[in-house]
Amino acid sequence: MKRRTSLLMLSAAAGASMLSACASSTPASKPAGAASLRLSGTVAYRERIALDPAAEVVVQLLDVSRMDAPSVTLAEQRIKANGKQVPFAYELQVDAARIDPRMRYAVSARILRGEQLLFINDTQYPVLTQGSGTTANLVLVRVTPSPR
Repeated sequence: MKRRTSLLMLSAAAGASMLSACASSTPASKPAGAASLRLSGTVAYRERIALDPAAEVVVQLLDVSRMDAPSVTLAEQRIKANGKQVPFAYELQVDAARIDPRMRYAVSARILRGEQLLFINDTQYPVLTQGSGTTANLVLVRVTPSPR
């Protein structure tokens, strides 16, 4: 029983050290000891279509651990297109204390024009835990408007 407890403690310590190795330096606005993790990558799509200048790219870090419940958004970045075209670089920050090494996390993105969904990812991009890193380059697919 003691050996089992020791192994569990060792596993927890190893997981914590892996997360702390990914942590970036803390900003001055956070109290000492509060670490944040940085995720980065790009958002693009394959179609050779110019993006509407009024479009907005929304990138989110999601907790996708629970199969029978909606995912929980841990971080979000909104990028106005303003005439720029893909790929768009993103960077998300999340408090390292909110990341549980036993859970699963993914980055998701969509491109909107007002309330209209133009592009979305149809592939899951895992990050942070279970052997996944801190970068994800997302490729979105075009959403076809439904016939009226």
